Amino acid sequence: MKDRCLKNMYKLTEMILDEHNHQIKKWGVQDHDINEWLNFTMEELGELAEAISEHKYRNGSKGNIVYEAIQVATLALKIAEMNMEE
Repeated sequence: MKDRCLKNMYKLTEMILDEHNHQIKKWGVQDHDINEWLNFTMEELGELAEAISEHKYRNGSKGNIVYEAIQVATLALKIAEMNMEE
């Protein structure tokens, strides 16, 4: 698989913002320590691994890979933002 060099960055950013808004609507604004945020991200990473395996070995959807990757990216960016110097 060849790197596309983030040529779809605007679409990806839109998808991340949509996922962020979905999470806020579903859970509200969350306040967890860094380890809890990491645990949530690792859970989503496991779901991404499962989606990739499903695609490779059981004819799973590429769309599900994208969906899970966006969830991982959203959480990773939240962790980055919470730890940025203001």
